[in-house]
Amino acid sequence: MPPSPQDMLPIGHLARRSGLAVSAIRFYEENGLIRATRTAAGQRRFARADIRRLSFIKIAQGFGFTLPQIREILAGLPDGRTPTAGDWADISKT
Repeated sequence: MPPSPQDMLPIGHLARRSGLAVSAIRFYEENGLIRATRTAAGQRRFARADIRRLSFIKIAQGFGFTLPQIREILAGLPDGRTPTAGDWADISKT
């Protein structure tokens, strides 16, 4: 089920919550790591779950995973959800 409009965050809010620059979030979106929806005015809106996805990306990069590897890991999760503790255990074996 898609997130409700109340659960969607503007890019500036996502940047503040994740500690990333807006430009980094746009970069991750352009590289298929997160997805935005657009308002009628063309503004990006992100699901609250993207805060956790961005945290995962930052941590995975810290462990030496490349962006293509991270994209592959995230693409392998059902319904684009964020990694769970079990997912982390599986990922750490790679």
